[in-house]
Amino acid sequence: MKSKSLKKEILVTLLSFIIFIGTSIGFISLANFYFSKLNIIEHNQRQTLTQIEKEINKFLTQIYSLSNYLKYNYTPNNINLLKNIVDTNNNISSIIILNKNGIIEDYYADSNLNIYKGFDYSRQEYFKELKENKRDYWSNVFLSTVDEEAAISYSFRLEDKIVVLMIQLKEISDFISQFKNQDGTYMIKVFDSSGTVILNPNNPDLVLQRFNEKTQKVFIDVIDKLAPYTFSIFYSKIFEENQYGTYTSIKDTNWKVVIRESYSLILESLNEIIFAMIIIILIFVLAAIFLSLKISKRIFKSFDDLQHTAADIANGNYKSNIENSYYSEFNILINSFNKMRIEIDKREDSLEESLNSFKSLFNSTMEIIVIHNKGICVDANNVAIEFFNLKDKNDLIGKNLLDFVDDKYKELLIMNYKKNSLPYEFDLLINSKKLTCLGQDKFISINGKNLKLSTLIDITELKDKDKLLSQQSKMAAMGEMIGNIAHQWRQPLSVISTCASGIKFEKEMSVLTDERFVETLDLIVENTQYLSKTIDDFRNFFKADKKVEDFCVNESMEKVLKLLKSSIQNHNIEIETSYHKDLIINGYPNEFLQVIINILNNSKDALKNQARDKRFIKINTYMKNKKCLVQISDNGGGVDESIISKVFEPYFTTKHKSQGTGIGLYMSHQIVVEHMKGNIYMENREFIKNNNSYKGCSVTLEIPIQEESKIDYNIYHI
Repeated sequence: MKSKSLKKEILVTLLSFIIFIGTSIGFISLANFYFSKLNIIEHNQRQTLTQIEKEINKFLTQIYSLSNYLKYNYTPNNINLLKNIVDTNNNISSIIILNKNGIIEDYYADSNLNIYKGFDYSRQEYFKELKENKRDYWSNVFLSTVDEEAAISYSFRLEDKIVVLMIQLKEISDFISQFKNQDGTYMIKVFDSSGTVILNPNNPDLVLQRFNEKTQKVFIDVIDKLAPYTFSIFYSKIFEENQYGTYTSIKDTNWKVVIRESYSLILESLNEIIFAMIIIILIFVLAAIFLSLKISKRIFKSFDDLQHTAADIANGNYKSNIENSYYSEFNILINSFNKMRIEIDKREDSLEESLNSFKSLFNSTMEIIVIHNKGICVDANNVAIEFFNLKDKNDLIGKNLLDFVDDKYKELLIMNYKKNSLPYEFDLLINSKKLTCLGQDKFISINGKNLKLSTLIDITELKDKDKLLSQQSKMAAMGEMIGNIAHQWRQPLSVISTCASGIKFEKEMSVLTDERFVETLDLIVENTQYLSKTIDDFRNFFKADKKVEDFCVNESMEKVLKLLKSSIQNHNIEIETSYHKDLIINGYPNEFLQVIINILNNSKDALKNQARDKRFIKINTYMKNKKCLVQISDNGGGVDESIISKVFEPYFTTKHKSQGTGIGLYMSHQIVVEHMKGNIYMENREFIKNNNSYKGCSVTLEIPIQEESKIDYNIYHI
């Protein structure tokens, strides 16, 4: 990344700040002027609307008073009453009296052109609306049949008649014509409930044309969208420019009174203020720039001195001094800089010593350490060079470490190159010799580069020892099985021996019959077949597992109990089982058998201290939290709490050397945890059986389950 000039950065920042402050103040001031102007206009328009709304309501009150007067004083053919009301009230041009069928019974108009008594007005809006049982009705603007002028009517019921007042809005029109904008145009326009123009001093012809503005912006953007007295900008098609204003709604008639002012004129009124503000801002910015340049020149001189001195120190010239600055703060910095110059000279020697110490530590560690970038070696310690059987470091630097990795582990290492990894195992091929290593990777930063530090430990000998322990465990299990075979064979061999000696004796005594001979031979054949079956069962136990497979836990438990049947019977042990049906797990079936046999043999040895009639082992299989649990408990007295945490360690045993090697439970732990990804633990427990309390040991296996199943409870006595 290209470095930047500090002086330029400070100067640009300072000037930008000045310009920003100046323009910000200007914009804020302009915004204040703008909104102040709008506030004044809004106040004036709001006051005007309030006056007009008051005037219209006053006008409506007069109409309602006249209607009440007619209700109480009108009699049929009282033409003088109608004439007096029309002649004395400028707001009413004519009065029509309709019967219940809409026929004119009586009327008076100041200028009658087209109506007479007997005319049918039943189709007129003001008659049809009142047929719906309304009390009174204000019409929208319409073309009057009386004088063929645009008019508004107010109609109301008078017993079984309907009275229609043809309304003139001359007084209201004269009133709203008083209010003009600064460009000489009128401020006010009035619409009926349908959006048709009632009053428009700017263009009176629109009233005569009954011009409807329901689709214009004044309705779309203001009246239909906003609440009354809410101000907005909207476009006027008539004036062909944006207007600023609002409206109010007359409750009784639903008329819309709109007030507006040219938005462009509002902005033009701010032009002089804007120009003055721009001049003030420019003067402020120029003055601030001049002062900034003058001050920064003094500051930058001190910066230049520090820069030159730093360059001298970087080149190894530690005798360079800096002159005192105009500013006291810089003098403090200069004094500190001179002290730092002396300290750097001292620490340079110390750093060189530290580097040599680090190199010694890097090369003296027991682990193999390799620093690489995505597998390409950058550096390595001496242990690594010796491990890879190379002459020196240069033979490894630049090479791809994957060239030494067994093919089946290369993908694992590539994946771990991308992250900080936990310890993992993999195989290396060094001069065609396979070695097993334990590795771990961490990201480190060296000289600005993100590199990977990998540490390796050769665990080939440890893995060989594990294999030896496994073999020893199998040999110990084989010894146990041979003992079980002896127990299983003892009774059949005794029967065969008895049968053979019996028929020999009977032959010598000449008392052997054919039936006796055949019976004895059948018995011998039956027992030899039993011996053969026993051999098959034990041979299957010792068969090496070659692949991981799903198998039933309960079937494996029954197979073990069958193998150990004679030994358990000879020790007079009662077996109690509780099985959860169809518990399927994934692993090596024969290794699982070995684990169960190891646990049962430990329980059998522990029960030797109990009375022969009080020996029992409980076996439970169940499911919990999507795991298969196998719990084997005995009443053998338990294990000392001080050593119970060590029972799964290799070569640890509580038995005499002639009785145990201490690898059975260790291998069981390895099989369950490493091979089956489960867990195994031991604890002391107390049991209640037949109202008697017993103390013993419980071993629990937790293994991932494959599918859910049902409960089956059985008790076996062997």
